[in-house]
Amino acid sequence: MARNPTARKTATKAKPAAVPLASTDLPASAELKQFSNGAGSQPGFYFERKWWEGHGPRAGISPWVEKKIRVGNDLAFGTAARFEVLLPRFAPGEYATLAHLVARFDETLPMYERHALVQVKIELPFHEPYHVGYEVVRAFARQHFTVERAHPVILVAHLPGMAGSENKPHIHAIVLARELGPNGFGETNTRMCSDKGQADAWEAWQPRLADWRGER
Repeated sequence: MARNPTARKTATKAKPAAVPLASTDLPASAELKQFSNGAGSQPGFYFERKWWEGHGPRAGISPWVEKKIRVGNDLAFGTAARFEVLLPRFAPGEYATLAHLVARFDETLPMYERHALVQVKIELPFHEPYHVGYEVVRAFARQHFTVERAHPVILVAHLPGMAGSENKPHIHAIVLARELGPNGFGETNTRMCSDKGQADAWEAWQPRLADWRGER
């Protein structure tokens, strides 16, 4: 049979390469874990420590700190009554800005380092203006954590009663786990991030508390 010169050859289409599935070996995101020790034998004094668990990417402490400042969505009642940063003497001045402080902590924390921060929560009495207790807690946090141990502290005052809550007013002293010096963040204080660190803080708080109550 004569070949039809107008006949067109049918090209064989190559099958598309298979798209590889996402690897299931990628580590899950690390989780910011916490251990809290309620008041119990230490009335009005709560100690909590936070650390990273897992080897995956970390969200950083910035979102957690932000929730301490913005505790709700209400513009009038959802913001902390007061907050500030306490710096060690030789820390660079730009670290006094909260956003810069926590951002640099997140950016420079080595992946092998698990400790993130400790938090001391101290309750205030209802019968006093909160600024009185705030100054007592501030003096304690500055001396114990910032002066003696060179750690930056974020102080946050909460007044739950302003939003109709029966909870006591209280101050959070958020202490970042690494020392802060002239060249930025340095050594991690593992003792502070432990039961011994809690005992040290509780002991240092006692004379401040006694003076505040007029007991000595």
